[in-house]
Amino acid sequence: MAQGRQPAAAAARNRKVVLRGYIDRAPRVDDMELVDGGDVALRVPEDAGPAMLVKNLYLSCDPYMRGRMRDFHGSYIPPFKPGSAIEGLGLGRVVDSTHPGFSAGDIVSGMTGWEDYSLISKSEQLRKIQQSDIPLSYHLGLLGMPGFTAYVGFYEICSPKKGEFVFVSAASGAVGQIVGQLAKLHGCFVVGSAGTNQKVELLKEKFGFDAAFNYKEEPDLTAALKRYFPEGIDIYFENVGGPMLDAVLLNMRMHGRIAVCGMVSQHGLTDPVGIHNLYCLVTQELRSCYFGLELCFYAMPGMADNIRLILWLLLLCSCSSLGFCSDLDVQCLKTVQQSVVDTKGILKSTWTFDNQPNDFICQFTGVECWNSGENRVLALRLSNLGLEGQFPRGLRNCTGLSMLDLSSNNFSGPIPSDIAQQVQFLTALDLSYNSFSGEIPVNISNMTYLNMVNLQRNQLSGEIPWGFALLSRLTSFNVADNLLSGPIPSGLSKFPASSFTGNTELCFTPLDSCRSASNGDSIVGMIGAAVGFIVGFVVGFIHAMKSAMMELVYCSHCNFSLQDALYSSKTESHIRGKFVYVSAASGAIGQIVGQLEKLHGCYVVGNAETNQKVLTHGRSFLLENTLY
Repeated sequence: MAQGRQPAAAAARNRKVVLRGYIDRAPRVDDMELVDGGDVALRVPEDAGPAMLVKNLYLSCDPYMRGRMRDFHGSYIPPFKPGSAIEGLGLGRVVDSTHPGFSAGDIVSGMTGWEDYSLISKSEQLRKIQQSDIPLSYHLGLLGMPGFTAYVGFYEICSPKKGEFVFVSAASGAVGQIVGQLAKLHGCFVVGSAGTNQKVELLKEKFGFDAAFNYKEEPDLTAALKRYFPEGIDIYFENVGGPMLDAVLLNMRMHGRIAVCGMVSQHGLTDPVGIHNLYCLVTQELRSCYFGLELCFYAMPGMADNIRLILWLLLLCSCSSLGFCSDLDVQCLKTVQQSVVDTKGILKSTWTFDNQPNDFICQFTGVECWNSGENRVLALRLSNLGLEGQFPRGLRNCTGLSMLDLSSNNFSGPIPSDIAQQVQFLTALDLSYNSFSGEIPVNISNMTYLNMVNLQRNQLSGEIPWGFALLSRLTSFNVADNLLSGPIPSGLSKFPASSFTGNTELCFTPLDSCRSASNGDSIVGMIGAAVGFIVGFVVGFIHAMKSAMMELVYCSHCNFSLQDALYSSKTESHIRGKFVYVSAASGAIGQIVGQLEKLHGCYVVGNAETNQKVLTHGRSFLLENTLY
């Protein structure tokens, strides 16, 4: 017996909600049953090993659970066991623990049972909740799986840009309503669909959607979407599937993105409906990717530790009395003011923090807020104010900052190496006409929302980080008049030569020549370009398949374009022994994909249209099997 543990333990009745049996239709109340599980000792059993006994306080009922009520074992998550307590996401208090990472009294969230008390031995399926004034139930909603699903799907899968057109199906659901609000905060035009007029009004009046419609009242969904999106849809957050997905595909714009979160219209069907317009993925060069529960749930412990992410989600609580967002943004500006040398006294005279109304920082010189009436900083335009010193501190507390302009001042010293962590949501960065020195931080290229970077006329040295070529939204880039050297990344060659002039050691397109290039280099470059055209597609394929090693993202169809292939600079790890199928395997791309996968130790099957191709490629490329 562990030291300090009492010889006797109190007990309590343990009620459970169990599944009576598997179903192949829409669920009914009588498919589940509340049973008496008997007495449970309020202590972890001696033979249980490291474990936690948790009293469940809140339980979440989520759409993915419908699939677990079927006798189907081919999903990423196994079915429920009839007669046993239903499993789901929940929040509870630790009653007793033999696990070193958890103590009695801890509040935890994660996968638990639909019962009063659950014994949990898998510590990785729980995360601790820091108690605060935030209602505990929020950790199953905004700060739980729905909030993280909305965040990952919208930002990581869809990569939004300000001003884009966003459509959300099942928009009044737990995930959809958050996606819509995130899109509005990002400056997008947002339309949602729902199944009742009451829900439609909720979307427009409470959640701030630009428009919404009742899909049940639309005889032609394609025409309805055309009416709301005459210029087409940039981003579709997919929750329903079926006819809605088919209609959306016909209305997507070039290079649109689709985050496939779920397909609730197919949950109750024994014979799911197929999709007819998948060819649009190719003709419109769309990116469509399904992301699984693991990405949003099992990644949550690390993500929850990221305070910036949580506060970004809390921006949705603008009408809340919690006040985190405004307090942080006020602290942000206080720190900025204290960290710079204000030679003209402009910030000292106009940034006053005492006895002010709710939206007072929105009146400060150079401060632009997201919305009137609330202290949430959208942009800092501090150009030509006579400011000196090093890069301002405190910007990480401006969690919604989208634009930073420090141009035409006299800032000096290095650009912080962690700038991407400080201002990760920037779309525009202007540090031109200062005296910043040192190398350009490599992690600026991780700021994936950037569409404008201006570093002109500083004293920056070293090479331009190659990662800039991967910033697909970048439409303006200027590093002229610095001390930069080395090659210009090929992905930046689309910008004019004036963006790079004044750096005597820079070379390659769009500049005329590269002093270090020899004829041999040019020949190698020509050969590389020819090979790269084909290999680039293969690189794009591997990149699009994501990391099988992590097993977090499940791409049902992830289309990639020539642009992806040309600008993909890395491949993700696959696991040896995976099963790979290649269609049109005898083609220029398919045959290379098959060989690469074989080199990686995968089992590969391909198809072709003639027996000759089947025999030739089966022998030449050592495929396990080929299909006619």
